[in-house]
Amino acid sequence: MNSKRKKVVLTIEEKLQLIEEREKGHNIPFLANSHNIGLQTVRDILKQKDKLLHFASRSDSLKGTMSRKTTKKPNFEELDNAVYEWFQQKRVEGHPISGPLLLDKAKWFHTEMKIEKPFQASQGWLLRFKKRHGIRQLDIQGEKLSADNGAAELFLAEFKRLIERYDLSSEQVYNADETGLFWKSLPSKTLAMQNEKSAPGHKCSKERITLMPCSNASGNHKLQLLCIGKSKTPRSFKGTEMKNFPVRYQNHPKAWMNREIFKKWFFDDFVPSVRAHLRSKNLPQKAMLLLDNAPSHPNENELETEDGQIFVRYLPPNVTSLLQPMDQGVIEACKRRFRKIMLRLLLESDCSLKEFWKNWKIKDAIFAAAESWNDIPTVTLQRSWFNLWPSLKDDLNEIIGSEENAILPAQLLNGLQNLVEFENVSVDDVEEWLNSDLNEPGYQILEDSEIASNFSQPNHCMDTDDESVEEFSTQENTVSAEDALRFANGLMHYLEQENDTDYIDVLHLRKIRAHICLKMNNKKRQTKITDFFK
Repeated sequence: MNSKRKKVVLTIEEKLQLIEEREKGHNIPFLANSHNIGLQTVRDILKQKDKLLHFASRSDSLKGTMSRKTTKKPNFEELDNAVYEWFQQKRVEGHPISGPLLLDKAKWFHTEMKIEKPFQASQGWLLRFKKRHGIRQLDIQGEKLSADNGAAELFLAEFKRLIERYDLSSEQVYNADETGLFWKSLPSKTLAMQNEKSAPGHKCSKERITLMPCSNASGNHKLQLLCIGKSKTPRSFKGTEMKNFPVRYQNHPKAWMNREIFKKWFFDDFVPSVRAHLRSKNLPQKAMLLLDNAPSHPNENELETEDGQIFVRYLPPNVTSLLQPMDQGVIEACKRRFRKIMLRLLLESDCSLKEFWKNWKIKDAIFAAAESWNDIPTVTLQRSWFNLWPSLKDDLNEIIGSEENAILPAQLLNGLQNLVEFENVSVDDVEEWLNSDLNEPGYQILEDSEIASNFSQPNHCMDTDDESVEEFSTQENTVSAEDALRFANGLMHYLEQENDTDYIDVLHLRKIRAHICLKMNNKKRQTKITDFFK
């Protein structure tokens, strides 16, 4: 007589493992036998794939799925979502959150969201909230949280496991991170800044855009820089085709990254670019994008190709400063280069600092930002991964000696000593300017009332888009083919008469001139044909 099989209830982690085994090709009977569960139970778990992945992606810790066995929705779902959104944001900012503080905030959201059903913010609710979101522990009240070395050590082991499980090389692992850039700021003690408190250096010195650099661990693939501005079509863009821009440009009313923009970038830019790079290297079409837990990032299950081969994994809270590659000097180097380029253009211009600042438009800033990102050396990108991926030091041992030279405040100031406007600027002032937006996030920090308002709506949306931005025709301020040919001839004659001209530049210019002539001839030919048939 067969003994009755003991009922087994898998944890969420075990269910995710089962799903992964199924994706690797194991059949249902094999899965049922290996996990000691029934065939129908296996089918039910596979049907819950999206729900389980959604929960796992929102888990606060690596152990969030180890003991929990269900993903049952809470009684106060909108309230729960609002409290968790607030919790995530505070954790990203590094604020300590105790149990009593979280309970008080839950009661506040219940009142603020005008939820009629009575709510008891009890220890039982707190326990269920922590289990529901996989929160390992809450913090005692105290100082702002520092980087979590313990969590970093845990993730190093998890990261190594991911690399081995998916058999990924440094060409197939990527990191991206948003950051705010004060694109019009200048050192506060320049003469122009001192004379006009309501103009340069004050009112508009923190006019910002969001940038998002992204590259792989080998440093061989830098994606085109993503730039987010406020306007869909800034006035300085007039006459310029967007396809000729050196960045991927998106817009948001406050120049923030949001989940919609990120998701669009992932599928429209990241995935095609990565696939093209992997083809060029004859590598399997699979890759992992590593991200931090910023509120502007969608859930993991929303950022995955249909075949599951290109996907996202998130860093735990409070380890970004320790492990995230882009935060290991890459973003800082990019911003310092941006400001060096800005000062170089100032020196090259034949105008005062005030005039230069007034004429410095967002289009100029975008081209400077693109140049600064393109100038980041491969070795800088490679070194940024060493904290997270120590074994790369051995793999890249031959090239790590060619470290770039840092951009120092004293070096920048030496080049500006002849400018009257900088006579009161010190090295410390330049250092302050270089670091003015070092920790500026690329996403919006919501007020508590904004979070409550967002989740109070039946179909809440975390971000808005401005459709009322002024549109224009790119035909305005266009240059005629005749003028372009005249300019090309003049520039070519200038280069040919100079002793230090690189012949490659002349060849490129001749090619451009030939292209202009071809377009003019085609236009004339078309005009003659049209006139003939009139």
